[in-house]
Amino acid sequence: MNQFVNQKFADLKANGNLPSPRGVALQIIQLADKENTTTQQIARLISSDPALAGRIIKVANLLVHREGRPIASIMDAVTVQGIKSVRQLALSLSLVADFRSGACCGFDYQKFWAHSVCTGIAAQQIAAKMHVGVADEAFLLGLLSQIGRLALSTLFAEEYSQVLEHATTDNLSELESNAFGINHNQITALMLSDWGMPALFQDIALHIEQPESSEFHEGERNWRLLHLFHFSDRLASVCMLAPSERYRQIPKLMLVATRVGIETSALIEIGDSVIRGLREWADLLNIEIPDIPPFDEMLNSASIASELMSVDAQPSVQPAIFKLHILLVDDDRAIRLLYKALLEKSGHSVTTANNGREALESVKASPPQLIISDWMMPEMDGIEFCRELRKNPDWHRIYVFIVTAQESTEKLIEAFEAGANDYLSKPINPKVLAARLRSAQRIVQMQEAQEEDRLQLRQFADELALSNKRLQALAVTDALTGLPNRRYMMERLEQEWALATRAGRPVCCMMVDIDHFKMINDTYGHQLGDEALKLVASSLQQAMRKQDVLCRVGGEEFMVICPDSDNKAGFIYAERLRQHVAFQPVLASGKSLRLTVSIGLADNAGLASPEAMMHQADLRLYAAKAAGRNCTIIG
Repeated sequence: MNQFVNQKFADLKANGNLPSPRGVALQIIQLADKENTTTQQIARLISSDPALAGRIIKVANLLVHREGRPIASIMDAVTVQGIKSVRQLALSLSLVADFRSGACCGFDYQKFWAHSVCTGIAAQQIAAKMHVGVADEAFLLGLLSQIGRLALSTLFAEEYSQVLEHATTDNLSELESNAFGINHNQITALMLSDWGMPALFQDIALHIEQPESSEFHEGERNWRLLHLFHFSDRLASVCMLAPSERYRQIPKLMLVATRVGIETSALIEIGDSVIRGLREWADLLNIEIPDIPPFDEMLNSASIASELMSVDAQPSVQPAIFKLHILLVDDDRAIRLLYKALLEKSGHSVTTANNGREALESVKASPPQLIISDWMMPEMDGIEFCRELRKNPDWHRIYVFIVTAQESTEKLIEAFEAGANDYLSKPINPKVLAARLRSAQRIVQMQEAQEEDRLQLRQFADELALSNKRLQALAVTDALTGLPNRRYMMERLEQEWALATRAGRPVCCMMVDIDHFKMINDTYGHQLGDEALKLVASSLQQAMRKQDVLCRVGGEEFMVICPDSDNKAGFIYAERLRQHVAFQPVLASGKSLRLTVSIGLADNAGLASPEAMMHQADLRLYAAKAAGRNCTIIG
């Protein structure tokens, strides 16, 4: 704090009206400050005030939970708690006893002490449950965490009443600073310093309402303690509210609880313990408390879910550049709703599941890109879910976060071996979550880009293969008739020759030529000539056997390759082809024309190569032409 604030407090202190212990309580504090003071001296001094002694024994039994007989004497109380704790306890009880009411009409003294006791009980419960700090010290700090408000109401009764008329939770400190040059949090910290409380307690009191303003480093022990006291203060505030306003504030309390790692079940347990403890303390300190329903009733209110989704206290998260489809798996409803809202606020698409089994069904229905799963869940926990997920090869690329409160090496190894990609520590820090998500986004985006590239390459390869197939087909196909061309004919003829030679079987080929084709072109034009070529090709295809191969050699010439056929069998097939063509008329200029073909045939008997066989068939074709056309020559 700055020099001005310290001077302002010194002036207030010099005024002599700051709330302070009196009588025996003051003597206890003074005696406890001496180095050579014994527990017997403190016990004798407390015993001189029966009312204070009775309260200290009762409080000691409330603060110290131990097995065996209860604390029954002042000596037991001092021995168990120690001189330091008894000193602080005497101070606190004295303040409560002496300041149950006052002159500030706008300040609700009973509500102030109820809130303070409630904060102390909550801090005590959390310290014990989460193993942070000392429970009885946490209670005392919680009890005194806003003593500065009592100081202002005592010092400036009328002026402070006017400030409270215009104050809200958000602007009270600012209005106090404007009016008095110092606010209640600063006064609290300086009063705790005067009473000899640790510097950490002073820092917590200074920032308890706005923990983000502290200089504590996120994640360290002091930062965690501050946020746990902030949660205790918020819980107490909720308990003190009227029912209608209380239900509107529950979602914000759940958000604060989630940030410090307190799940819904633990929140209910702590809340109910606070309510029970508040009743005990109210009887002990003679203060009034509001009627507070069980915490599970408040948290399970039908209106909470919608309030939770729209709570304006969401952490600030930068919008995601690369949107993710995220599956959030947690058995805690509050955590699901809060982090669903947080993730959707940054632009992601989020579905939720209560446990691993529900999550598997969700993945089957619509595989997400990223999963955030709690470790400890009923029916199927996060580790078992991760193992089942990785059994399916289609889900190997799903990025998985495991959320755990345990960061031991063995546990993390177990998570990674089960198939997790990364882990998040409880409580989930929104900034850490955002950073981890950005890292996951880069990996998911890279994977999807690789998959897109792979699919594109595959598509390109398929298209290229199809194109090559088409080009290959075009390379060996006659464009006019659709028959295999001369290139294909040569390759096929060599193949059939090789097969026939190895198997010792016959093979023959026919050279087929359309008779008087030049006259058709000259008389009727090339268009009719093309029609004639196509008609002959079609006619030959209809008449040939399935195993035969028909090719267009060029011009008006065709070749038929006949496997397993010698000249004798080939002659029969050739005649059938010739006769079939002769009976196929062509219409031209209103006239019906008859086409005929001449055929030369040769087999492989006694020949050395397929070229020799084709040459012999060609010679016999010329012989057929010379013999008057429309005939087949085999020798």
